[in-house]
Amino acid sequence: MGEIVTPMEIKAALILKGIKMVEVAEKCNVKPTTVSQVIAGRSKSARIQITIAKIIEKEVGEIWPKS
Repeated sequence: MGEIVTPMEIKAALILKGIKMVEVAEKCNVKPTTVSQVIAGRSKSARIQITIAKIIEKEVGEIWPKS
């Protein structure tokens, strides 16, 4: 898999790892809507981006170029 850049690709990668956005939210102690906003690029959170990157075994820069 190359760079992951679209929200759908990020969500798909989480699903393939068996992780729901609600679980990412719980790990980061935020609301699921916050995770959704970060995935969609409407909001930025290094903590959420790092958590997602670790789960899907990618670098943050591969998922969110220019972050």
